[in-house]
Amino acid sequence: MTNSRLQYFDMIKGIAIFLVVMGHILTMCIRDIDQAFLFKMIGEIHMPLFFFISGFFTYKAAENRSFLSPKIKRRFFQLIIPFFVVGTLWIFYFPHSGLQSPLKPGFNGFYFDIWKNGYWFTLCLFEIILIYSAISKLLASTNSLFAHISLSIMSWIIIGIFAFVILPSDYANLFGLPLVFQFYPIFIAGLFARRYQNQFLNSISSSKIYTPALLLTIIVLYLTCYSWEFSWLNSMNLYFIRVILHITLAIVVINIVNKYTQDTNNFAIKTFTYIGKESLAIYLLHYFFLFPMTFLQEPLRAMNLNIVPTLIISAIAASAVIAITLIVNYIIGRSKTLALLLTGKI
Repeated sequence: MTNSRLQYFDMIKGIAIFLVVMGHILTMCIRDIDQAFLFKMIGEIHMPLFFFISGFFTYKAAENRSFLSPKIKRRFFQLIIPFFVVGTLWIFYFPHSGLQSPLKPGFNGFYFDIWKNGYWFTLCLFEIILIYSAISKLLASTNSLFAHISLSIMSWIIIGIFAFVILPSDYANLFGLPLVFQFYPIFIAGLFARRYQNQFLNSISSSKIYTPALLLTIIVLYLTCYSWEFSWLNSMNLYFIRVILHITLAIVVINIVNKYTQDTNNFAIKTFTYIGKESLAIYLLHYFFLFPMTFLQEPLRAMNLNIVPTLIISAIAASAVIAITLIVNYIIGRSKTLALLLTGKI
């Protein structure tokens, strides 16, 4: 894996976390503008990129490992410790933030709401890594691509059975299993991309792959953003539709970003690469620096929630929030204990 390849994955993470903050600006700071296409689009595209990249870099890291291996323990400290610590701090800080969150505040929301007050990602990612660790010995026992795909699909089905059939919804939400089910396929796609990285990276650069992937991304993105316009799209069908979206989106984004990371002196590339390296810390801390901007609701509605004004406003606000978050992250990083507890850095 060359440095340039590592760089463009960091850049993708930087772009993705920037979109995360932009989405939270729209949904928590401005509020009640959920009909804006930008809001719908952002909600569908940023997290799949994180899970794909996580799968890409988890391959071999968890393979043939026990649940108590150093690699798994490291991921526990990186993901679960700050999940509980920062998530609890946010519960106490939220009433003083002035924000109106669409999420359920308090400990009840943190445990029994699927979104975990916004901190669902670290829990779901760790659970997916555990699942992969559990099946990795079976995956390593054969070189058959068909066997790998079959085993991955079977494990996905088992997750779905527990999430939607066996467990009551409160308990399924406690463990975030519906979201584990939703993002497990793109995580596995990242694993396969790493396992067959030369074939994958060479094939996605082909126009024969890129063109249909781009067209499918646009079509499926519209389906998911405006699902109510299609009577056949029930909630379960959306899970399968999103699998297509997540995979084609990863192909398109990696293809585009890879072509623009060759100029290492480009300011935008350097900026997003740096942000990407600190993406977990930004994800964990940025909520504390969001601020109410309710006064922008009516002007945006007057402009029919056009993508241009919402893009400009949310991007400017996100830049400010990320800048402040990075400063605080640097201050916290001077203490190894606080860095571990608040940002998962070991």
